[in-house]
Parts: sequence; C-alpha cells; structure tokens
Amino acid sequence: MKKHPFFVLIIFFLIIIIFNNINYLLYPYKLIKDLLYYPVKALSSNDIILSNELSESIIIGLKEDNEELLKLNNLSESLNNYNYIKATIISRNREYWFNNVMINKGTDDGITLDMAVIDNNGLIGRISDVTLNTATVKLITTNDTKNKISAVIKNGDEEIFGIINGYDSKNNLLNLIISNNKNIIKNSKVETTGMGGIFPSSILIGYVYDVIKDEDLVTNIVKIKPSANLEGERYVAVLQRKEITN
Repeated sequence: MKKHPFFVLIIFFLIIIIFNNINYLLYPYKLIKDLLYYPVKALSSNDIILSNELSESIIIGLKEDNEELLKLNNLSESLNNYNYIKATIISRNREYWFNNVMINKGTDDGITLDMAVIDNNGLIGRISDVTLNTATVKLITTNDTKNKISAVIKNGDEEIFGIINGYDSKNNLLNLIISNNKNIIKNSKVETTGMGGIFPSSILIGYVYDVIKDEDLVTNIVKIKPSANLEGERYVAVLQRKEITN
C-alpha cells in the first residue's frame, strides 16, 4: 500500500517538534545567506563590521557619504599618472584602531601589495595584505619602525626633507624627524617625496603643528597634524599606476 504524501509530511514535522529544533528547516536559507554576506575570510571578534542599517542616523550618514564620494572625484591632478580605484572601508580592529582597516576591493579589482591609499584630504596608508575581494590597509598612524614615509615640508620658499615614523594617538600627531635646525613655519604643508618606491610624490600628509628641538640641535621632531580623516573615514581611493603605452 502506498503511503500518502500528506502522511509523510506529518511524520517529518513531528520528528522536528520532538527534537525541538525547527532551525533545521531554516538551515538552507541561513547557509545561502552566510555565503552571500561573508564571501571573504572571516573577521576576528575584535573587528567592527560597518553595517548599513536603515535608521535616521544612517540616512544622514549616507548623505555625508555622497558628499565624500563627490570629493573623491576631484582628486589632485598631480596624480594624473594613476588610476583611482574607489573603495569602502568595511571593518577595523578595536584593539588596533590606528593600525589597519579593511576595504572591499581586492586582486579581482586590480589591487596589489604596497599600493598607496588616500582620501579626498590626503594620505591614508598602503596596501599590506590582499585577497580576491578585500584588502588590508596599513595606516600611516601605525607605530611600526618599518612604517616609514619620506616626506618634505614646504617651508615657505624652501623644502625641508625628513622621515615620518611614529604616531601620538592621544593628540593625533605624526612624528617627522629632520636633521635640520632651521625655523619651521607652523601650518606648513607636509607632502610625500616619492622616494622609496611606494608613495607617489606630492600627496598631502598634513600640516606642521609643533616643533620639538633636540638639545644637541642635530635632529628635530616636527609634529604633524594629519590632513586625512584617519578615524572616521569611510570612502578611500587606491592609487594604481597607469600602464605606459607607446
């Protein structure tokens, strides 16, 4: 005798109720959802995922985001040898807030290691790790002895060269070390020199905030206020050098 299909369904639901786990019914849906929302490597528990919940504050934020995107469309013409790969910051680590951020572009989008990353106001950092769909940006505020940037102060009519290495997170100031005892003009522009092969020249880093003179007057530490929004930025651009065609 053939079993009625309806009878089979009743047995199936009774089994689920007995085991008190109706989540089994939702498993295929959850699996597909997880695959869609997490196509890249898993984030650690310390990572903050920047979501887009539809609330009044988010709507206001979206309006501000649109303004930031418009600014990214008007980046400095001094970088006309580069393509701009626009990206969104999707997470950053709570414990290492000033070290790294993750963006939503990877090798599939042309991202490679050591590409410079900027926002509409200046230098953010460089690509330190990359996957197919995401990349990690090492920020210029990372306190790492290897995280050095060749910089130049536009000090009136002269240029003073130095190395940026170190960050004061309490006061949001970068350390620029120079072997020069000349008077530094406050609020002077500080830009990348292009030396070192990673950062292109003429990218704005920040402005002179203060000068701490060494007792022996051999070296000075110039405190730089970063021009980029390194704490709350959402949209950035990765610089990709254009291919030279004959």
